[in-house]
Amino acid sequence: MHHPRSISAIVRLRIAALLLLVICLLVPLALGLLIGSIVTSNFQLTVAGSSLLLVSVVLIMPQWAAGASTGCPLCWTPVLAPKSCTKHRSAKTLLGSHRLRVAMAILVKNQFRCPYCNEPTSLELHNMLHRPTNRWARLD
Repeated sequence: MHHPRSISAIVRLRIAALLLLVICLLVPLALGLLIGSIVTSNFQLTVAGSSLLLVSVVLIMPQWAAGASTGCPLCWTPVLAPKSCTKHRSAKTLLGSHRLRVAMAILVKNQFRCPYCNEPTSLELHNMLHRPTNRWARLD
């Protein structure tokens, strides 16, 4: 199991995963509201759907920026960036998306499996796992 090298790498992974999940939830909701506004001829639904669609479009740029700096600790490929690289043959998807599966794993399980090298990564610092809790403890 691999581990990120810094707290900032873990924070970047979580922020990019959260932004990706919000975008993936806002777009269908906005489209549903827009379709509902067409069916019912409701202007308030049109405004709500359009504003949600605008918010999701605005969130795409920060997600791309945060996702570009979320590299796998082993292969250094950004796991939450929109890349068209070849995925590992055993890489699984969630609703047809490798990035969405990685984002959900980061937010729910606090670990993920890289879709490019298929190696597991735990979101804990490696150097903190093997450090004794009491610095002055004697080792007998």
